[in-house]
Amino acid sequence: MAPFTPLASGILLLLWLVAPSRACTCAPPHPQTAFCSSSLVIRAKFVGPPEVNQNTSHKRYEIKMTKMYKGFQALGDATDIRYVYTPAMESLCGYFHRSQNRSEEFLIAGKLRDGLLHINTCSFVAPWNGLSSSQRRGFTKTYSAGCGECTVFPCSSIPCKLESDTHCLWTDQLLQGSEKGFQSRHLACLPREPGMCTWQSLRSRTA
Repeated sequence: MAPFTPLASGILLLLWLVAPSRACTCAPPHPQTAFCSSSLVIRAKFVGPPEVNQNTSHKRYEIKMTKMYKGFQALGDATDIRYVYTPAMESLCGYFHRSQNRSEEFLIAGKLRDGLLHINTCSFVAPWNGLSSSQRRGFTKTYSAGCGECTVFPCSSIPCKLESDTHCLWTDQLLQGSEKGFQSRHLACLPREPGMCTWQSLRSRTA
């Protein structure tokens, strides 16, 4: 692999000239979908500026991992993740980290390829303190219970119809105009009985 170097304006200009004119777009996933579809889910701090690989048009961010929630087996003998990799340009679905606070922790859900953690614009990357308590509970212990058996089924326009009893209809975008609505912030699609999944609250119950 070619060495990574600090992102320079000349490289950015070259990539901008060859990049497609249409920006990368994608529908943000429900947090449970992000957890289940990712091979690695961690909490980490972005501690270094982006560095670009001039041969592959990819860049990497140095991170300090503080917690791992998914991916122990996929990671194998490796004990730490030091970098996340992404396309160098946003128009190529590259992730751009905007926070300058190097002590801020982020929830990062990405894909492992050849032992390297890859993310893009469509990946779930969010400040840990910006997640609701229900979402934090989901990532730490609850979302995994729905993986492989239950599916969050997005509904963005009427009519919507469930295709299976193991699907939960996600209507945040339709009813609230945002993917960060009540179902995203407080619910998980979990098994209720064999062959059936329903929305269940992750909010803590107090006596």
